[in-house]
Amino acid sequence: MPIWEFRCAECAHKFEVLVISSKRDELTCPRCGSFALKKLLSAFAFRGSSGSSPKDCGSCSGKNCSTCK
Repeated sequence: MPIWEFRCAECAHKFEVLVISSKRDELTCPRCGSFALKKLLSAFAFRGSSGSSPKDCGSCSGKNCSTCK
């Protein structure tokens, strides 16, 4: 299930929610309850294969964890 970002057209509140695609029509703004939501483009993490090495991994200090591979 993807995490989607939305902005409410009524109150401009931005929020993220874990969404099952079939349930998207049931979403409401957690602040005002409006159904008028706009899906936003989200930034995502990307890790290219060139130039990366285990020493660049910030999660395990270069101990060759699954993130570093």
